[in-house]
Formats: sequence, structure tokens, C-alpha cells
Amino acid sequence: MSLTDCNLVLKGGVTSGLVHAGALPELAKYYRFRGVAGSSAGAIAAAFSAAAEFARRRGDPEAFERLHQHSADLPSRLLGLFQPSPGLERLMSALIFLAPGTGRARVLRVAFCFWPGMITGVVLVAAVWIALTYRAGPAAMVFGGLALGAFGAIAGLGLQLAGALRRAVSFNFGLCTGLSRGDQPALTDWIHACLQDIAFGSADRRRPLTFGDLESESVELRIATTNLFTGRSEVTPRLGQGRRFRVSEWSRLFPDAVVQHLAKVASDDETSFPSIPDLPVLVAVRMSLACPGLMEAVPALTHTGARIWYSDGGLTTNFPFDVFNDDPRPTLGLDLDTLQTGEDTQTRVRRFDPDTDNTSPNLNSLRGFVWSLLVALREGHLRTSARRPETRARIYQARLAPDEGGMKLDMTPEEAVTLMRIGAELGALVIDSELGRAT
Repeated sequence: MSLTDCNLVLKGGVTSGLVHAGALPELAKYYRFRGVAGSSAGAIAAAFSAAAEFARRRGDPEAFERLHQHSADLPSRLLGLFQPSPGLERLMSALIFLAPGTGRARVLRVAFCFWPGMITGVVLVAAVWIALTYRAGPAAMVFGGLALGAFGAIAGLGLQLAGALRRAVSFNFGLCTGLSRGDQPALTDWIHACLQDIAFGSADRRRPLTFGDLESESVELRIATTNLFTGRSEVTPRLGQGRRFRVSEWSRLFPDAVVQHLAKVASDDETSFPSIPDLPVLVAVRMSLACPGLMEAVPALTHTGARIWYSDGGLTTNFPFDVFNDDPRPTLGLDLDTLQTGEDTQTRVRRFDPDTDNTSPNLNSLRGFVWSLLVALREGHLRTSARRPETRARIYQARLAPDEGGMKLDMTPEEAVTLMRIGAELGALVIDSELGRAT
């Protein structure tokens, strides 16, 4: 069966990106991806798709099967991919407990993450109180000690939390570097191994997959990240123009094989960005998935030496569905939307129509009003730009419940499989709709 050429754009959403893992194997049966774009978690799926297409064009028919195998492996290892830096383990636990879907007691669970500080505060305050009031009688000692003990617990929690946050700032404003601390691979190492295996059939290949490799097979990969120095999005192939970086700093964030490749194209420790053909795909992906507070930001420098931080591409361009507007080939966009409370959960996938409002919020309630504000901030660009006549993307949505995906890093394997199943349904919807359009 001949494949249809298309471009593919994938939206970010942290663990919601598991939807893309389910959709890609379905789409690859019918489509040949000429251009792939993504941001944040969508950047990972976009890079995997581009790597598989690169291999397929080189005569490797098993590339998308390898992509599928790595995707199927995700549910069992998801939480282990996020390995905090030394001293930030309790802050990482608190972040996990704060995610939607962790229950009403999540604030208490977060507080319990810092129990050493709380106990220290209680003991110190109680000791001082007893020393000052040992003659006041047992009742005063007990009731006063309980009241001040609660204050001490809160103070101890606050001091320990403040210390952890200061430590996170020293670690490039994130809890995880992405590199492994033990036998289980962390996120960046895992992505690197997957890219190498998908593209070349060997995770042990030393030379990393580069944008030049993709270009040699006419595969165009667009990855979006956010330059916090300028407050703007940077999208390959314009990523890093006029910027510099330090190999020694990047060695904390990238595997040895990538650092060695960068050192070969660098003239010194502080040097200009490599040209896009020499840039490892992993570098752009890691810049794009630097979720604030979770993954360390990637440092760089201006030509004058001013500090730059590259952070989550989703901050400015979470769904770059219009990057291929100048391309006459069809562009398929996979969007991730959120179900409102009370909506029908049976219809999880749909074709996006910016002029159709099937989920009107109740603007007479505070909850509905706040929800409308969030939708306007998050989806306003999508709903406005999708109406423009020059927009070529045909957008399909997977709709997730508020407690599905997102920052829920400790989801069960069953929950992860559910997201991938929704992705497979989304891929099937795209194929049915587009083949129906073609006929």
C-alpha cells in the first residue's frame, strides 16, 4: 500500500503526551511524515516520529515497530524517568502529591514530605516553652506547648521547604537534570537511547542523531522552545542563532555521547551554537521539555555574555500547528484538550472546529467563569488562528479528564495504557476522516 505524504504537529502536555505514543503507530501505517513539529512532551513524540521516518526512508521497515515497542514500555517506567537531583527528593515527592487526581488529602501529604523539619521545629519550640514555663503548672505547659508546637511544625516545614527551593534554584531552576542517577534510565538518557535505536537500530551507537541526518533523508523536524531572555519562542532551524553555550555546563544535562559530539564541533568550552545540521536532535528536544520547576532549564549565553535560559516550549508555543502553512501537503495536528466536569466521557476524540462550541461553560458560576479564563489563555491562539484562511492544519483532539495526564507523574501503568488507547482511537479517527475526505 502506498503511503500518503503529510506533515504532523503534536501538542505538549507532560504525561498527556502518552496520547501521541498511541496515535503514531496507527498514523504511520497510512502516512509518510515529511515534516514533524512539536513542543514540550510533543517534542519527544515529534523527534521519535522523525527518527522513525528517517530510518524508514533508508530502507528500514522496522523503525516504527521499534517506536511502538519503546512507547509500550513507557507505562512501566514513567515515574522512574523523573529522577531528582541530590537533596531535592522531598520536593519531588511534594510536586507529585500536588498533581490533580491525588485526592483531597494532598496538602497533608505534601506537608508530610517535610516531616524532619516539622519534627525539628516542634521539638525546639516545645523545649524552649517547657524551659520557660516549668513552674506554671502542667496544664499551662501542655496547652501552651501544643499551640506553640503547631507553630513550630509550620515554621520547620517552611524553613525546610525554603531550603529545598534555594537548592532547586542552584540546579538551574529544576528538580531533575534528566540524567540517570542509578541503574534505571532517567528521561534524557531514555530519550537519547530511544532516538538512537529508532533511527539506527542500535541504542549503543555513539554518534547522536542530528538534524543533518534528518535533512539527508528530507525529513523536516521543527522543535519549539522558549527563550526566557527574550520571552519568545525559538523554533528550529532558527534555534540558537547568535547564541553561545558552555560545553562544561551542558555536560550536566546531556549524555556523554552528545557532549563528546558537541565538543568536537566546538572550538572552546564557551563557543557558538553548532550549525543546525551539526545539532543533535536530543539538544532541541531537551530544551523544549524543560518544564519549569520539574526539569532544569538549559543555560546559554548571548554574544555579550548575558545569561539565557531555554525553558519549556509550551510556555509560548505549546501547539505549533501553523509552522507548515507554506507547505502544500496536508498538515495533521494532534491536540490535547480537557473535559469539563459533567461532560460525556464516552466521546474522547473529535475533529476540532473553532466555530463549534459544544462545551459552553456556566458563566453564572465562579467555577465556570474561572474555567473560561483558563480556556481563553490556553486555547485563544488556537481558536483564533485556526479560523484564518491560510491555516492548512486539520486539527484532531483527544479530550482528557482533569486528573488524567498532565503533571500526574505517578500514574499507574493502567492509567498510562488508557491514555495510549485514547491515542490509538485518535489515530483511527484521523485516518477514517482523512481517507473519507480523499475519496
